[in-house]
Amino acid sequence: MDDSSRCPQCGSRMHYDAASGFLWCPTTECGFVVRRVPPSRENAARSRVETAAVSTGGAPERTLDGEGVPLEPRGRRWRLVVGTLVLMTIAAVLLTTVAPVLLPQKPVLSVSSNEIVFNDQAGTGVMPQALAIRNQGKGRLEWHAGADVPWLTVEPQSGSTESELQIFTISADTMALPEGTHSATVLVTADGARNSPQVVAVRVELATPLEARAIQDVLGEDVDVFYGVQPPYVTGPLGEPVNLVRVEGRRDVPWQELMDFLSQDPTDESPYVQDVYMCGGFSETLYNNAAAAGIRAAWVSLDIRGRAVGHALNAFFTTDRGLVFVDCTGGDTAAVVLSGSDEDACEHDRIAYVQPGLEYGLVSIDRAESPSYDFYQQYAALWDAYVLDLGEFNRLVAEYNTFVRGRTLIAGSADARRAQTLRRELEATQTDLQLQLQVLGNCRWVSLGVVDSVRIYW
Repeated sequence: MDDSSRCPQCGSRMHYDAASGFLWCPTTECGFVVRRVPPSRENAARSRVETAAVSTGGAPERTLDGEGVPLEPRGRRWRLVVGTLVLMTIAAVLLTTVAPVLLPQKPVLSVSSNEIVFNDQAGTGVMPQALAIRNQGKGRLEWHAGADVPWLTVEPQSGSTESELQIFTISADTMALPEGTHSATVLVTADGARNSPQVVAVRVELATPLEARAIQDVLGEDVDVFYGVQPPYVTGPLGEPVNLVRVEGRRDVPWQELMDFLSQDPTDESPYVQDVYMCGGFSETLYNNAAAAGIRAAWVSLDIRGRAVGHALNAFFTTDRGLVFVDCTGGDTAAVVLSGSDEDACEHDRIAYVQPGLEYGLVSIDRAESPSYDFYQQYAALWDAYVLDLGEFNRLVAEYNTFVRGRTLIAGSADARRAQTLRRELEATQTDLQLQLQVLGNCRWVSLGVVDSVRIYW
């Protein structure tokens, strides 16, 4: 096949383009094109062209090149490309306009953030943080939100929206946490909605809990406060470790509710057994009994100045009077008991008064009106005054008995008047002592000594 060959479709003389190696028909209506082949393969190519012309009645629709690859006429190829583009454009328009009508519509859950951080480096508490919920789809979005830890509060916990923005807040109770970093999650769900559930990661970075800071403000620097850890102590010389049972849902209670609980709790009625059941065991029992009653308590260890062995008791954080120390150890510490009474008659549920650098004080709960150390100092001062008055009464009794012993007093005599005066003084002093005891009670608990340091385990 050479440049003098004629077009097998229209018979026009073919033109040859040496640069591309194509033979092409100059007739626009025909547009026949064929690749020129090397001389060694020219006969085979001509055979294919002629065969195609014969089989189609002399007007083949396409021609094969020397490699056997079909070449479409130029006009037809462009028409095919343009037609394809038109069809694709029509399909795209139909997809964007018809599909939303044909496909089912659903609400789509969207939460404004998937992570929040509370930072409390000052130990003063943290402000709540707000998140927004949107419905980015169609229809009504019914959503619910909840936290996986008790120290996070979500408000509100549910809502419903079609298009309007809805807000919920997350609050962190840092008073219930020890210092450090704490993690939790808030799960937001919407039944039947796309993009549900959404998980909001919550992180709390806490330097000093507000509660611990408040305790240290009251008691000073010689106080360590721990949360969520077992005390590294044993209940007695036998080596049984302290085991505090922590129950979810415990709460701080008012002073009077705490007094009612202590009055009914039997911990103080157990006997104190040296080397078996001592102050650590009493404190463990009261802690676990309070937890079972839904009341939050702490196990407390004291170092007493000059004593090799410390002392254990409990603490509560009341909602109206703050920190309260309680000692329910039965039969351990000595008591000053008036004649006619014994230690068993004393109330062994006692409010303890703890202040590093000062003596450890105790007042039975039936006489304690306040957890303040100032109250204990006033109470102790009244006891000191009572003891002095009791000594004066005993002196007057001795003086009266000495004066009247072995004597017959004549009415109206100076000795008789003296005896009457002494007797009236005795009666007045005795009445005053009875009034004092009405306030103080019958038992005064002896201090264990001066407190050096305190460790509190919530």
